[in-house]
Amino acid sequence: MQGLSSIHTYFLSVIVIATILAGTGVTGHADDGAKVLGTGLAGTAGLALDSRGYAYTADREAGVVLCVPPDGEPTTYARVAEPTALAVDRLRTLFVGTASGEIYAVAPDGEVTRVFRCGSAVSGLGIDRDGNLLVSTGKGAIMKVSRDKFHFSD
Repeated sequence: MQGLSSIHTYFLSVIVIATILAGTGVTGHADDGAKVLGTGLAGTAGLALDSRGYAYTADREAGVVLCVPPDGEPTTYARVAEPTALAVDRLRTLFVGTASGEIYAVAPDGEVTRVFRCGSAVSGLGIDRDGNLLVSTGKGAIMKVSRDKFHFSD
């Protein structure tokens, strides 16, 4: 690809990826080979997967976090007011960010504990390789919260 501009390289990459996907039959529609994990999940916000293949999503209006097992039906996993973002760490602790800026930890046994307050609506969550929490806020900030700064309280 020597001598190609970055634009040419980009479009060539898009064509290669599209060709690969076309050959797999993946089109994004459930009736074309995708496995539907759950239905009737109106108002979902966020999606996180744990190491066992469980999917988690939140219903902001109902204030619930749902768990979808690999081969099962969605069930209520935790209740958290106005959940907006989710992330799961290696220990299968689920972190839930909220519209009010609270961040909760949901232990694998379902116990919910507030661990951090960031002061602004949480728009995204992630976990880095060291287990620290990355938080994006509605005010355009990204924060890194060290695990040792979590305050486990109700």
